[in-house]
Amino acid sequence: MKWILTIIFFQLLFGTNYPQEDDIKNNSFYYPHILESGAYIHSLGLTTANLPEDIVESDDEFRAPLFSYKAKFGLPENILLEGGLSTNLITLNISLGSKWTYEFNNLSLSVGGDAAFFIGALDQFDFKTKIRGWMAYPNLSLGYCFPNFSVTVKSDLILVFDQTAKTGNIEVTSDFKTISGFSVGVFIEQPLWKNNFFVMGIKANFTRFYYPMWITFSTFDRPFFIPEAIFSINL
Repeated sequence: MKWILTIIFFQLLFGTNYPQEDDIKNNSFYYPHILESGAYIHSLGLTTANLPEDIVESDDEFRAPLFSYKAKFGLPENILLEGGLSTNLITLNISLGSKWTYEFNNLSLSVGGDAAFFIGALDQFDFKTKIRGWMAYPNLSLGYCFPNFSVTVKSDLILVFDQTAKTGNIEVTSDFKTISGFSVGVFIEQPLWKNNFFVMGIKANFTRFYYPMWITFSTFDRPFFIPEAIFSINL
């Protein structure tokens, strides 16, 4: 993760764009700003994760990055809708949720929750398996707007409500704990060009179930530490 921190350092140190603070707030995605009713912002992203070696060993098939699209839509009373989808080709995750936001000068926070449905399938080398399930992410975000960038800390509680796998004609519903774990992420957003912003983030997951890793069929009943690097462009 050292190279990610290096990129962040030089981006902040040598960044040449100095927009108004309102532009920073209105064009940031992770920063929990208030969206006017009817306002819309969306983001394209890429997430890479360092999966536990004792689970995936050296198989690069499990290290495919997640490509994502996310969007926010403003509603009255400081409420917004947020939805998105992400995929690594063998897994698709669709999420939808809402958040309430409060701003105090350059400091802002939001409280909300997201529900997500995931589905995966792998059919190759005589290995036919599928998975589907439901998850929820109650979350809290705290952000601060600096003169030419914003910093946001976001924490999620990871809840798993259903996880059903099917291999051939055999269907198995996993015996899991509803509270799977939690995550904490730090996101920096800075102007790239015009109203498009570049996002760099580091996220730490402490969870028993990490849905992009479902194909490993882990039998370990313990939390894993899974760090993520997140890069996206706000459109």
